[in-house]
Amino acid sequence: SHEVPPWPASPPDPFRPGALCHVRRGREVGIGRLASMAAEAAPEEEAPAAAPGGGGGGGGEDGQGDGEIEELVELQLVEEARLEKLFDEQRRERGLDDEVTLKTFFKLFDMWIQLYRLNKCAEVLPEIVEICRRRGGTFHIQGVQALAFTLWKQSKFRDAAALFHEIEDIVGSSSALCENMGHTYSSLGDFEQASKYFSRAISCMDHEEAQGKKVGDKAGVLLGLGLIEDRQGHFDKALAAVRESQRLFRLRAGDKPSSLIAKAGMSIAKILLKLALVEEDPAKRAAMEDEAIERETENVALFEVTCGEDSPLTASALKGLGEALKRRGRLQEALKCFERSYALEAQKDAFDLLAVMEVHNSLFDVHMKLVRTGSELDRAAFRSYMPTVQTALGRVRAMPQDANAGAYYKVAGELMAFAED
Repeated sequence: SHEVPPWPASPPDPFRPGALCHVRRGREVGIGRLASMAAEAAPEEEAPAAAPGGGGGGGGEDGQGDGEIEELVELQLVEEARLEKLFDEQRRERGLDDEVTLKTFFKLFDMWIQLYRLNKCAEVLPEIVEICRRRGGTFHIQGVQALAFTLWKQSKFRDAAALFHEIEDIVGSSSALCENMGHTYSSLGDFEQASKYFSRAISCMDHEEAQGKKVGDKAGVLLGLGLIEDRQGHFDKALAAVRESQRLFRLRAGDKPSSLIAKAGMSIAKILLKLALVEEDPAKRAAMEDEAIERETENVALFEVTCGEDSPLTASALKGLGEALKRRGRLQEALKCFERSYALEAQKDAFDLLAVMEVHNSLFDVHMKLVRTGSELDRAAFRSYMPTVQTALGRVRAMPQDANAGAYYKVAGELMAFAED
């Protein structure tokens, strides 16, 4: 572990477990838990108490924004509107290459990344990063980190990894940076590199603690290690790790809602359903599936409160809840979850055709199960899905017209046929 100057912070996402998520002022902003280097290096994401604030942290001309923002979406929406107005004014009057404007932008970035405004981030960041690299110092780190998080949430993991290495070259290792890199390599499927960086993160935590620095808990690292065990098929080990991760996230949050609790909860539910597939004891299998429903129900509620009812995280949790309900034969409830998840997946900024196809097929499969149990084909329900399908078709038409696009056209056409009398 190298000594690093006080600066910003941030953590994992998509759930897809193992995703980054951006921790700001001791709370999470985003998906998975991409730890925040900032607690050690600059006033940004998981910023130290002495340097609160998101991307730019700290005071600023507006005289506001230094206080803790609860992880409640209605408060974040108000703060987003205030900061967007302020940023537009400062950008117009002072220009982007101005310390006050940049600090306001990084506070605004905190709101955007938490609310998954990825298109807004991507529109401004190229110019911001160029300015920050030219200025050097803390701004260089904050700009590159913001771009890395945005690319991560767009599933551009290799590009994000390159940017994290750029930061590593500047400030050396820190627990938060190593955790972020561990999550990134895990998402790339490079488990050897991921394990190396997660282990390094724990060593850095021990070193930082010995130096009397404020150190976060190991919850994010445990979540990352659990995801590696999960991806390698070691489900019992994975479940133990992510359970402990969620326990620590709950302790950190106290009595406040936290999206990190839900991110760990999503992993718990997914692993329980995998273990249930191979469990021979019917009672134990049912208990695992029931717990998965309980976890995913909590996950949906937490994401709705902390990230919004239209958040991609909410979409992922709804799909997970639908899968758990389907296992228990609660098909009508599962349909409602898949329907809502599909609508959210079709409209989100970081459009993911694989995720759209998965929830489309899940929705279709439940309808077919109902037919096999003697129910009539619900053509009215299929007609009600048409707005979502049309939204998805519009997104797919804007993509490269390859085999993946063709696969969606095929399933969309089949759904349209079922919608007809």
